[in-house]
Amino acid sequence: MNSTNQFKGIQHQVYESLLNSIVELEIPPCTRLTIQKLKSIYNVSSTPIRGSLYKLVEDDLIENGPSKSFYVKEINEIDVRQIFSLRLVLERLALKESINKMDMTVISDLILRMRVHLKNPEKTKANVPYDIDYKLHNEILKNCGNHYLIGVMKKISTLIKRMRNVIKYYLPDQQKDWIIKEMGEHLAIAEGILNGSFEQSSSALENHVMHSEEMICSILKISKIEYKIAQTFIELEV
Repeated sequence: MNSTNQFKGIQHQVYESLLNSIVELEIPPCTRLTIQKLKSIYNVSSTPIRGSLYKLVEDDLIENGPSKSFYVKEINEIDVRQIFSLRLVLERLALKESINKMDMTVISDLILRMRVHLKNPEKTKANVPYDIDYKLHNEILKNCGNHYLIGVMKKISTLIKRMRNVIKYYLPDQQKDWIIKEMGEHLAIAEGILNGSFEQSSSALENHVMHSEEMICSILKISKIEYKIAQTFIELEV
């Protein structure tokens, strides 16, 4: 591997690590990021750190701060509502284009898994099968045949996942039944797809997206979330 490719490889690794940690809320909103501290954490030079940070600015996950620092962007109600409104429009369009192109064996398998989980609510709440959620939405998107739509959705999907992780990690214990309700919403979407009914699946999708949006906003409203920073990034300023 030549030096140029090696550098690109290092920068890509740093970028992917920071991206994942920000999306998974291991580096919480409003955390201050500096090149100097990230150099110490990753044990690399300034250049790949700087390149990674500027790419994360383009991703709309961090923003420039004073004295050459950066801050992880806040998750607030306005942004959640704007992103989820856009998501609904785009995902309904993807659904319309993909409903007759999806592999119904995949959809049937997801339906069977959902029904099993709905029959075991306590077990499901203790070990949420998030892969079902992601796979269903991915099937809708990847089969739409519109690469421009896929590109836009992939760009905002990172922001959506980060917002959704507010539920994943900070859903109050007294509201855990919402997990089962959401599973039922996914089942309704999948059953509409299996029936070949855009009207049925689209209505279920709208219901699901709106409920997700409201749950995220309600958690943000309850009180200031005490985000937990991962041990790897403990020296960063929150």
